[in-house]
Amino acid sequence: MIPAVLATLWSHWRRNPVQLFTLITGIALATALWTGVQAINAEARASLDNAARITGIAELPRLQRHDGGTIPVEDFVALRRSAVLVSPLVQGDAEIAPGVTVSLTGIDPLTAPSGIWPNANFDTHPTAPDTIFVPPGSASGPGLIESDAVPLGEAVTDIDTAMQLLDRQGYDALILTPPQPLASPDPGTVIPALRRVDPSVPVDPSALTESFRLNLTAFGALCFVVGLFIIRGTTGLAMAQRRRTVTVLRSLGVPSRLVTALMLAELAAIAAISGLLGVVLGYVLATMLMPGVSGTLDGIYGAQVGTGIALRPVWWLGGLAIAILGTLLSASGPMIRGARHSVLSEDRPLRPGILSLAAVILFCFAAALVLWGDGLLAGFGAMGLVLLGTAALMPAFLTGMLHMLRRALRGSLPEWVLAETRAQIPQMSLAMTALLMALSANIGVGTMVDSFRKSFTDFIDQRLAAELYVSTPDGDTTFAAFLPEDTRLLPLRWTDAVIAGQPTEIYGVVDDITYRRDWPLLSGGEESWQAVHAGQGAIINEQLGYRTGLSTGDTISLPDGDARIVGIITDYGNPFGKVYVSDTRLSRIDPDAVAMRYGIRSDDPARIRDDLLAAGVPEDRIGLQDDLKAASIRIFERTFAVTAALNALTLSVAGFAVLTSLLTMTNARLPRLAPLWAMGIHRRQLALLELIRVTLTAAMTALLALPLGIVLSWLLLAVINVEAFGWRLPFRADPVGWLGLMGLGCLAALLAALWPVWRLAHMPPRSLTEIFTVDQ
Repeated sequence: MIPAVLATLWSHWRRNPVQLFTLITGIALATALWTGVQAINAEARASLDNAARITGIAELPRLQRHDGGTIPVEDFVALRRSAVLVSPLVQGDAEIAPGVTVSLTGIDPLTAPSGIWPNANFDTHPTAPDTIFVPPGSASGPGLIESDAVPLGEAVTDIDTAMQLLDRQGYDALILTPPQPLASPDPGTVIPALRRVDPSVPVDPSALTESFRLNLTAFGALCFVVGLFIIRGTTGLAMAQRRRTVTVLRSLGVPSRLVTALMLAELAAIAAISGLLGVVLGYVLATMLMPGVSGTLDGIYGAQVGTGIALRPVWWLGGLAIAILGTLLSASGPMIRGARHSVLSEDRPLRPGILSLAAVILFCFAAALVLWGDGLLAGFGAMGLVLLGTAALMPAFLTGMLHMLRRALRGSLPEWVLAETRAQIPQMSLAMTALLMALSANIGVGTMVDSFRKSFTDFIDQRLAAELYVSTPDGDTTFAAFLPEDTRLLPLRWTDAVIAGQPTEIYGVVDDITYRRDWPLLSGGEESWQAVHAGQGAIINEQLGYRTGLSTGDTISLPDGDARIVGIITDYGNPFGKVYVSDTRLSRIDPDAVAMRYGIRSDDPARIRDDLLAAGVPEDRIGLQDDLKAASIRIFERTFAVTAALNALTLSVAGFAVLTSLLTMTNARLPRLAPLWAMGIHRRQLALLELIRVTLTAAMTALLALPLGIVLSWLLLAVINVEAFGWRLPFRADPVGWLGLMGLGCLAALLAALWPVWRLAHMPPRSLTEIFTVDQ
């Protein structure tokens, strides 16, 4: 009996190949967008986990020479014999293969702390001499072994091999291996030429990039939800058309539960095949977007990840599972109702009043999350509730808009179009909800990006106020002797500290008009900078103030004593806390702090650049203001390239949802169009009226998406961005951009309607005549 029932149920898809195509395409697109995002996140997470093995070295205390020179082997031996557990370390750039230069780290696997050496089984399976561990796919050759434990751009080898490749006669540093023996002496008493260097405040790159990856996940989930609307609409229509078949099967004695189970099994099989196709498409999508994501994480967060995508089970098995589960969840309602109802029963959509009440409740919960919630999940939860609430409000909104238009329009055909549009709201609600979500997300994210772009551009203009910059990583300031007397030097030097429990960088600023004129404060004014230069106060960035609750007038504890906060400054794009004090006070806090870069104020930066080059300053250490600004803007644009791509894909899927809805409604619309054709209205005119009806519905949906998108942009700027980064962007309205996006949404719906309308315009008259002779 089961094979016969399955064959009967499958006959529906054979008779309706368009429905089957839209169902498979909807599942595949939804799965592809979700899987692609998860593949990107999995690759970024794996790369960051691998990088932690090497960056863990920087989190260990070490010994270095006071003069910055290399440490001879004899000093290492003397410390080991004195019961001081140290391990040698050398680092530098080396060419490990023809044309392949990496940052090489040489360590001693016998004395290094556990977890540092890439070969975890070194004790039982020692690594051969001259072996170099490289990241997968980076290089190949004799002695090169690929290891997932090595991050991109790095390489790890034993200490002797590294010293040969780097042409070193001594060690750069000696790592102090924890824990040290209780009886071990102070290393400075054994080798006076060495000084202890404690690690800077550790910063987890995975924590810094969590918000970015969470944003990608949110967009992937939104894309998947939009795809579920396609599935829901297609299965709902298929179930409505199957009711007669289901009734016949039940009349022949087939149990209702068996019919329901077989339909769900059939749908699960379709979902599995479509999910596999979606996983393949997701892999292609991730491969296309991964270079942009890699550039974003490197340029903004300093976290290096690869540009390739590995086939990790965590995302392709997860994508396949969510395709099946999402499809069954989306279609289970229509399937179960259809299996239990008789052929004469009809689905009764919820009344607009009930949906409006549900919308108000959802909006209240969203407001509660904004007011009393905490963390990124609360922010994204509020966004989800606002989206659901607006979707529930949409039928009532569309009905109200049509009622207002009906009062303004006169004529039988316009009134018929409005009446038909109102009657089709339940059938079009799923597709228009998909369009609403996609369009509002485009408006919200577009507004956020535009606000960020304008604010970031202004911020770059302020912070890169100097006409020329010279990097001095080795502390060499001999270039100053070649500068004209009328130039002003602005040293950029800092030290790491923990302020109010937060990792913070303390910067020293000199008394120069640049800071008073070009660095505006969120709170405070020119007198704040005067207090800083006088050593009587400190200025903090917005991030530190938000995370600690500090504000102007409060007191913070610095390594050299307390300081009163006299101002708060904006610091877009920075994940760290910052404190600005006078350059003199920074010298007291950390006498060894070296300026890593100098800003040079001059009316003729090009001439100064030429003088510095002639004096032997390397070209890569000199940067002109315009070049630095252009590089910063390029990094910014690359940051949101992935978001823009996902926005476009979301809107494309929404347009496909509209197309799916119209294609599945074509036959159902014929009984309502045939009478008008019989009264003398040409098929092309009927097609035009249908096009107007779809465009009108899309335009009203776009009108509702505008305030929803503005609310989403406010949540992104004032809630999620603050929770993720600790700073808030100003809201910058963009009416022209909003109108353009609304027009784009209407265009997507218009393009989606062209094929169904073309089919109607070229439909044979016999098909319309049969409407009056066939029992519908």
